[in-house]
Amino acid sequence: MRPYRPASRLPGGKADPAFATKPELAWELIEEARGAGVPFRAVVADCVYGENPTLEGRLRTARIRYVLALRPRHGTWQFVEDPANPPAFTPAEAAARLPLEDWRRLVLTDSHNRPLVRHVAELELGPCYGPTQGTRLIAATADPTRLTPDSTWFMATNLTVAEADAAEVYRIYRLRDWIEHYYKPAKHELGWADFQVRSEQAIVRHWQLVMLAFTFSLLTATPPSQTEQTPRRDGGAAGGKSAPTDHLAGHPTTGPRLAMSLDAPAAVLAPLVDRPTPTRTGSPT
Repeated sequence: MRPYRPASRLPGGKADPAFATKPELAWELIEEARGAGVPFRAVVADCVYGENPTLEGRLRTARIRYVLALRPRHGTWQFVEDPANPPAFTPAEAAARLPLEDWRRLVLTDSHNRPLVRHVAELELGPCYGPTQGTRLIAATADPTRLTPDSTWFMATNLTVAEADAAEVYRIYRLRDWIEHYYKPAKHELGWADFQVRSEQAIVRHWQLVMLAFTFSLLTATPPSQTEQTPRRDGGAAGGKSAPTDHLAGHPTTGPRLAMSLDAPAAVLAPLVDRPTPTRTGSPT
């Protein structure tokens, strides 16, 4: 995960050294994953990344397999031989011209374990997209007769037909929905959506404080629903009364209940310390 800092919140805008586009941040994460030896079959992303030629070029140059979404109106350059019968220029046009018998019906499962019907097809679009080209174009829809925008998806992939058919490409792409489905609630649960009116520095500090609090809660050992009963004089428990056990972490020297020590070096906390504000000559510090 890598946070995105909008240019409007940075002092130097898009020229600020801290600014990077989302596709640039994505490539940094991909390189880190490869450097760490994290295995993955393909990079999956929505159209923000799928229509970025720099990212797609980097993936292709690095021989990394990908499944990237395209907008229905994603245009292509073509030579028109017959102006009276122009070819399809967009994925939506190519899908609309495809015969119904070329669509393959799939029965999948939704998040509630109910049947989910989809139709997938391999499209050809100009000299760039096709099953025999370097990049394939896959369409998936709930209804091939209507192709409504909110239930139709288009995906570009460099997976060969031998590596994955159209149905498998769509299955790979659907993994992105599950990741985003759980990431958004987690983001809101952590309070990462509550910084829209803050400065860039305040946003970063908000992230740091949230993660510090979340990390402390993970490090603190808190056995679930354990209670200490008040002993009676005869050695038994007192009439069903119980007192909650103190699950707060003790000081490391008195017996810690932590998974690791919290003696963080000063360098770790240094970014949280505010830099001194420059003062004018002759003014008190």
